[in-house]
Amino acid sequence: MRSFSITVPPMLRPRLAALALLPLVSACSNPECTDTADCSSRGPDIVCVEERCVQASSPDAGTVDAGTGDSGVDASTPDAGADDAGTEDAGSGDAGSGDAGTLDGGGPPPEASLRITEINPDAPQDLIELVAVSGGTLTGISLKELTNSDFAFTFPQGYTVETGAVLVLHLDGSCTDAPGDPASCGQTQPFSASAWDFSMPGTLSYSGKVLELLSSKGVPVDGVPFVRASGEMPSNIVAAVQRLQADRVWDATPCIHDMTTGFAKDRYCRNIAADWSGLNNASSSVMRINGTAPLATPGLKAQWSGPLPTRWGSY
Repeated sequence: MRSFSITVPPMLRPRLAALALLPLVSACSNPECTDTADCSSRGPDIVCVEERCVQASSPDAGTVDAGTGDSGVDASTPDAGADDAGTEDAGSGDAGSGDAGTLDGGGPPPEASLRITEINPDAPQDLIELVAVSGGTLTGISLKELTNSDFAFTFPQGYTVETGAVLVLHLDGSCTDAPGDPASCGQTQPFSASAWDFSMPGTLSYSGKVLELLSSKGVPVDGVPFVRASGEMPSNIVAAVQRLQADRVWDATPCIHDMTTGFAKDRYCRNIAADWSGLNNASSSVMRINGTAPLATPGLKAQWSGPLPTRWGSY
């Protein structure tokens, strides 16, 4: 007789094994289902096989429902991962460098940026006014006269001003406001409760003078040359004006200094320097108030007025 074999698929082997055992079990116990009594009372997936109620196999309870589709990707990476609870919300964006770092309180305060705005070198006490075009600390900012007065002043530590603050330098003055209190020198002119007052040694002669303002790191910030309409000026005034031009804080128009013409207007850079002729003691000063942008740099002769009634401490 010729023999043959039947290959059973792996997925059916457990079920066939269970079916093979059913006769043995049924021989020892009462049937759970018959032709007249089915297994529907035990659940929708319970079926009758060889008088026994068994669980029908289900293709729906596998990988698709409880695996990657619902409980895997959805409840894992997108909701509780990097997007919501990770880097964006609780990490660098909110509590990192932007809010709690250098901008809010991590670094030093910025340095103020100043402009020279008013001056009178022919008063009993020479006065120079400056205005803060941006607020910050004054520490280390310096003002120098570049011709022959040997005047220089560096702001001390401890002073911080707001944008628009007015500062008055009192050469050979008697009082300096305390840090944080611009009214501590009082209101008796030329002091003002609305401006910061600083006193230092020195004087300015009323001829030609060139002032330059430097940041705490020595970077030129502002400058202005002053001349009278006639008379002799300091011998080095032309070089001082050209220094302002090289530092890009004053009008780059070439300075005229021609001693051969016989005309005062052709000497000592009078073509581009601010004219402070006509000042009368403490009652007047020249001011940087002309034009649509009087505080712009490089500075220009046209930004400066002729003598006007003084208004120290306000701009």
